[in-house]
Amino acid sequence: MQKHNSVKVNTVFNGEFVADDKHANKSINTRNCELFHTSDLREWYERQVVEPTLASLEEFQERDSGWALSRILNLTVNINKYNSMRTGCCVQLPRKIIMKQAVVNVQSKDNTCFTWAVMAALYPVERHTDRQSSYPHYTTVLNLQDIEFPVTLNQIKKFEIYNDISINVYTIENENIVPIRLTEQKRDKHVNLLYV
Repeated sequence: MQKHNSVKVNTVFNGEFVADDKHANKSINTRNCELFHTSDLREWYERQVVEPTLASLEEFQERDSGWALSRILNLTVNINKYNSMRTGCCVQLPRKIIMKQAVVNVQSKDNTCFTWAVMAALYPVERHTDRQSSYPHYTTVLNLQDIEFPVTLNQIKKFEIYNDISINVYTIENENIVPIRLTEQKRDKHVNLLYV
């Protein structure tokens, strides 16, 4: 974490299973998950490693009845450098998204589109939704201490804490809207953002 700031981690649990006089080794992989400086390591480990590994172990033992874990061989931890996504602001939405009229795309010539998107969600307007002048200026409403622009995914948790706002971030993948960051705690002020 000190070297790379943020990483992607997955684990491989290796165990020996027995059923009567048969022995077999089984591996259980967890999915690759981001780990940031702001992450609570104990909570992350419980959620991303312990819970899915135990669930897979249970499923394996139930599915192939008769097999039981005899001993734990090891837990391999795979760590990769993670380049968190950076955003830019001069982005044209896909026509399909524009036609749904469900997304506000505030035009910004600098790298503060994240803050304008938050302002558009907090202060909805009927007309000229794409203009900055339709909203209060973000500097009068938001605490942006230690937030760098363009805002990266790993800065959002800090932003949520400073402003008592919860934020989910979605993206378009194979023509579907999928989450890339879900808040840990939904607050009274909640914002859903689309990363394009």
